[in-house]
Amino acid sequence: MTQRVELPTAYPPEISGEPERARWCCEQLEEGNILFFPEPPFEIPAEDMQFLLTQEQSGARHHKNIAYRPAEDRLTGYSAERAEQVERLRGVMREYSQRVVRFTAGLLAPYAERWRLDFASFRPQEERGRQNRLRARNDLLHVDSFPTRPSNGDRILRVFTNINPREPREWVTGETLAGLAEPFGGDSGLPLPKRLSASHRAALRLARAAGLGDHFRPPYDRWMLRFHHYLKAHEEFQRTSPRSHWAFPPLSTWLAFTDLVSHAVLAGQFALEQTFIVERQAMLLPEKAPVGVLERLAGEPLTLC
Repeated sequence: MTQRVELPTAYPPEISGEPERARWCCEQLEEGNILFFPEPPFEIPAEDMQFLLTQEQSGARHHKNIAYRPAEDRLTGYSAERAEQVERLRGVMREYSQRVVRFTAGLLAPYAERWRLDFASFRPQEERGRQNRLRARNDLLHVDSFPTRPSNGDRILRVFTNINPREPREWVTGETLAGLAEPFGGDSGLPLPKRLSASHRAALRLARAAGLGDHFRPPYDRWMLRFHHYLKAHEEFQRTSPRSHWAFPPLSTWLAFTDLVSHAVLAGQFALEQTFIVERQAMLLPEKAPVGVLERLAGEPLTLC
């Protein structure tokens, strides 16, 4: 089961140097734990937080998330009557993303040159009681897999910050994928993925080379997305599976590999998040990575690498 490891107080006393601390933090995440900072580990200017909190007033114009794409310096999921309002929000999200990247590069140094910077997001809506279609519900235990951005076995690392000044963000976590894949995969649940034929693998490589890779999913990504849907729809699993409850207080920050940690968000409003896609080859405990677990169960390679 996932544990919440509070930093910096939880560093073992024998780990004193920065490289050792960075490696230990990576290993904690790869084991399926959450790294938790009860106070902000990087600056978020008060005026930026206040601006974000006021966005509640225009909630009808928001999608589920307001997304910032760092590679394009672009916002999606947001509209405003005044161009300067959009520009201000883009600037706030850009600064948040850059601060998180600098912080995470130091905390998790073994990953820092082996990740792709994915989207940042702002989540202005209250999670408790939200009405969403089944697959979009955050309050059901699931592991992450992005429907439009296959990872080909690379990892989904996410950094969350609760900027709500009064209320915690409430999570539950259950078993990691390593504990779920066997009882809920194969003959007992969702059939395990199968290796691609040589011709199909060659076609996928050509598609990726042509910039069409997001539309073609290797077996690993196809299974992970189906498993995301399978867990959310599995009523007995949602009702009876063991879980731990966590409250992340105002201004706290936490990190997790959300493709490994089964999780759900029960309540909370006003959260920021930055996603990194970390290369599979950067893992210190590769056998614990979801792709390592699935390839061991399936007995064959499930990615294009």
